[in-house]
Amino acid sequence: MTHAPDKGSSLATLRQKIDAIDVQLHELLMERTRLAGGVAAAARASGQDFLAFSPEREAELVRQRVEAHEGDLPLTTIEHVWRELITAANGADLPFTIHLDGSADLVGLLDVVRFNFGFTTGVEVAGDPSDVVGIVAGAQKDLGLIALEERADVPWWRGLSQSGAQIVGRLPYLVHEERPADMPAFVIARAISDDSIPEIHVFDARWSGVLPGSLMDLGIEVVSFHRSAMGVDALLAVASELSEDEVLAACASAGAEPDVLRRVGGYAAPIDVEGEADEEFDFAPDDLREEQ
Repeated sequence: MTHAPDKGSSLATLRQKIDAIDVQLHELLMERTRLAGGVAAAARASGQDFLAFSPEREAELVRQRVEAHEGDLPLTTIEHVWRELITAANGADLPFTIHLDGSADLVGLLDVVRFNFGFTTGVEVAGDPSDVVGIVAGAQKDLGLIALEERADVPWWRGLSQSGAQIVGRLPYLVHEERPADMPAFVIARAISDDSIPEIHVFDARWSGVLPGSLMDLGIEVVSFHRSAMGVDALLAVASELSEDEVLAACASAGAEPDVLRRVGGYAAPIDVEGEADEEFDFAPDDLREEQ
């Protein structure tokens, strides 16, 4: 005579297995945090300059998780868990504050902060993007978060430099539809000595009187621009394989070599989960050719 399985017993067994996994996860998280603290201590002992936010390293960790991901748990949940874990571990050893662009949608920016940097990270609101750049340039460990607008009210990137504050990250890192905290933004940090080469370089470019033609066909993204009576300021994103001379040549072939071209940072190339081109900030040359 056979007996039907005891559903209550099966449920209890599954819950016990989940509890056992939770214990293992907690122990592993604590061990990871201790190791992260050891990395920070070793870096200090060697005299290495570092920030709590390590964009290239963290981007690579997220990329590895994306490549290994399978199952029913949403990828954005995995991303958020890892971002929270990384920031909490780093911030425990080197606390920092994120300064927000007060001229942007603060609710949207705060969502970006909480999704990417967790709920324990301190937040302060600055006046506008230029204020954020100035604050971060004088800070030892703080970060800035500036909303990425196609048409900027001010050319705030003029305040960036390779020795002061610079762009170190672009969010969101995982690009796909219906993701939470999807406001495009740049992460700003003070310049540090680092041998890593970001996948994307960012340039401050300025034209007086003559406006550029289409640059997208040449592999140059006009991320943001500001137009005034003096001409056009633009923030350009270019693959790091292109040298500054090649960027100048590309601009010249598009119709106008800039009066100023200087690198002001870089970031890891975002991952498009759907595999489609991200056209969030693409715009036609006519947008730059409107009457001044």
